[in-house]
Amino acid sequence: MIAKARAISHGANSMRYVVNKDKADIIKLHLLPDNVAAESLWSRMLLHQAKFLGEHPKAIKNNMIRIEVSPTAEATKGWTNADWEKLADDFIREFDSIDLSKGTKRTKDRHTNLCNSQYVVSLHHDSKSGILHLHIDANRIDNDGNINNDHNIHIRAMAAANNITKRRGWVQASDISMRNKQEITNACMDALRSMDRFDWSDYVERLKQSGYDVMLQKDSQDVVRGYSIKRGNSTYKSSSLGKGRNLMPSKIEATWEELHKDVLKQDNADMENNVKNISAELQTANNARCRNCNEHQHQTLVHHSIHCNYCDYEIDIPSNANDILMQNVSLPENNVFVTINDLQQTTILLFAGYLDAATQMSESTGGGGSTPDGWGRDKDEDDLEWARRCARMANQMCRPAVKRGNRR
Repeated sequence: MIAKARAISHGANSMRYVVNKDKADIIKLHLLPDNVAAESLWSRMLLHQAKFLGEHPKAIKNNMIRIEVSPTAEATKGWTNADWEKLADDFIREFDSIDLSKGTKRTKDRHTNLCNSQYVVSLHHDSKSGILHLHIDANRIDNDGNINNDHNIHIRAMAAANNITKRRGWVQASDISMRNKQEITNACMDALRSMDRFDWSDYVERLKQSGYDVMLQKDSQDVVRGYSIKRGNSTYKSSSLGKGRNLMPSKIEATWEELHKDVLKQDNADMENNVKNISAELQTANNARCRNCNEHQHQTLVHHSIHCNYCDYEIDIPSNANDILMQNVSLPENNVFVTINDLQQTTILLFAGYLDAATQMSESTGGGGSTPDGWGRDKDEDDLEWARRCARMANQMCRPAVKRGNRR
C-alpha cells in the first residue's frame, strides 16, 4: 500500500473533486453533517477555522490536509464500503501516532490530531485501470483549536502506510514495485524477441497489445531519448527496467541484436561479419548518444517518486545531476503558494522529459509559465548542463502569471 499527503490551499476545489467525481462513494463524514453539498462541507470547515483565527499569530495559507491511500487491488478484492471505512480509520490513527519530533527536535512535529478533526473520506475508481483508492480531506485545525502539523507530512503518510501494510501482512510497496518492474521487463524482452528488426513504432504497439501505455520522449530531430511505461497507477522509466539498463534507448537496439544473435549466426559467414560490423557501429553511435552513460553506470542513482495529476512517475537521476537540480531552484518572492518541494519536483519532471506533468505541477502552485515551443534536450548536451537548464526553466515556470489590464 502507498499513501501520499500534502497541505493545500485550494480546499474548495479539492472537496468538489473528492465528493462529486463520477463513481465516487462517500465512505465517511467525520464531525460534519450528512446530505450537504461539497461547497457546504468546505464552508463548515472554514467556519470552524474562523473560531480560532485570533489564537494563531500567522494566517494558515494551506488550510486543508489532502491524503490519498492506495492499497493493491489484490488486497482489497471483494471489499465492502465498511472495509474501506475500517482502513480509513486505521490509517488516520496510525497517521496521528507517527512521531517526527525526534528527527526535527521540534515538539510541534510530534503528532497530528486528525481523529479529532473534521474530515471527509471518499472512494474513487481510477478512470483507466479501475483501481480503487481513498481520498481523505481533513481540516488543518482540530476541534480543540490546534493546528494539525504539516511538516514532512509526506513522510508521516508513508510511515503510516508501511506500518499498516506490515500489520495486515500485505506486500510492501517496494516489493510491488520490483515485481511490476520485472513483469514489464519480461514484456519488453518478449516484444523484442518477436520483432524481425528493431523499430520504435512496432515496439510500442507490441507493448500496448500487452496492456501497457508507452510514452516516448523525442528530441528536436525526432530521435527517441527516453520512454516510460505505465502499469496501473504507476509509471516506470526505461532506465529502471531490464538488466544493466539494457532497455534504455541508447542500448535497446544492441539488446535486440543480442536476443537475435543465434538467428543471425545461421546466415553465411559474410552476413555474420556484416552484422558484427553493423553492431559495432551501432554500439559506437549509441555510446556517443548516451552522453557518458558508462560513467553513469558507476554513479549512484537518486530515485524520485512523484505524484502529479493522479499519475505516479518513478524517476532515476545520476547523483551529480540531481545535486544541481536540488541546489539551483529558488523560491520566487511573489509566489506564496509554491514550496521548495514543488520547485524540485517540477525540475525533476523537466529533466526526465515529462513536459506536460511539469507544466501541471507548476500551474497547481500558482505558476503561470510553460515550456516554450521546441523545448528539449540538445543532442550534444551532457546531463549537468541539461540539469542547469531545467532548474532555470522550473524557476521561470513557477513564477505567477502576470495579468495585464487593458490600456486606455
